[in-house]
Amino acid sequence: MNMLQIVGVHGIRQGASATEEGRSRTWQGSVDAALAASGHAGTAGPVRITVPSYQGVYPQTATRYMRLGPETAPTPEDAPVDEEEEEFILRALATYAPSAVGEEDSSPTAGRTLGEGRLTPRILRRAHAVDRVAGKGVTDRLLWLVREAHGYLRHAETGAAVRAAVRAALVAKGARMVIAHSLGSVVFYDMVTRGEVPAAAGGGPGVTSLITCGSPLSWLAVRKGVHTAGGPLSVPAGTEWTNLYAPNDPVSRGGGLSDLAVGVTDVKVNNGRLNAHDVRRYLNKPAVAERITKAGLL
Repeated sequence: MNMLQIVGVHGIRQGASATEEGRSRTWQGSVDAALAASGHAGTAGPVRITVPSYQGVYPQTATRYMRLGPETAPTPEDAPVDEEEEEFILRALATYAPSAVGEEDSSPTAGRTLGEGRLTPRILRRAHAVDRVAGKGVTDRLLWLVREAHGYLRHAETGAAVRAAVRAALVAKGARMVIAHSLGSVVFYDMVTRGEVPAAAGGGPGVTSLITCGSPLSWLAVRKGVHTAGGPLSVPAGTEWTNLYAPNDPVSRGGGLSDLAVGVTDVKVNNGRLNAHDVRRYLNKPAVAERITKAGLL
């Protein structure tokens, strides 16, 4: 039985230790556990997961807000938000929690004492309103994701470097299956729309099975950077798309993608209340084992 090669596309925010070897080992362990628990390990046959790392593109910083761009030298503080990024963040937060906009405190002094100088008063006012609607601390977990998404979409060299790493792994491994977590789903969907996913040797889609998990595609304003507004999300014919979402995952907003995507199968999973966005909690689910088994039999 041939080995099923899978390429994982991780979220962009990673620490200095997030090497390809380390990420691949973590994902492999979770998938192996899921296959063993489901009883599908023998049927699926050998499975190998490779998760290319982008740590050289998004270097680690001293704060929780990510420095943008591969050429930026290490600094003790992150660059402040400029006007263009401010608008991107405001639009993203408004899309995440539309009702929060009406709850926003528009007084001149609001937002000036809510946080540090890297984030503008307008952002802090909106973040405070989103927390009132979506839950305390939600925007604390979303702002890093939104800033990194902005860096990926608005810095051409950064985005190209991330996509090149994924494409290189797909070509090297001949992978027919992709598992994309968090912002990794944005990266891979961007590759799809750009035609950068390598085709099969005989033509047709090279990736025939896609699993997204903890995806922000349903709300994040980055969709405007990777997708034409007004149309549904879609993947090429011949690619089976499964999306896992957890009700307590703030990044997926607790919902799936089937209301705006064609051909996607949403699977609701229980990741608990704490760390519901953790990739390991998605990968150990029976639905992942079932999809891997099916892909291995094709």
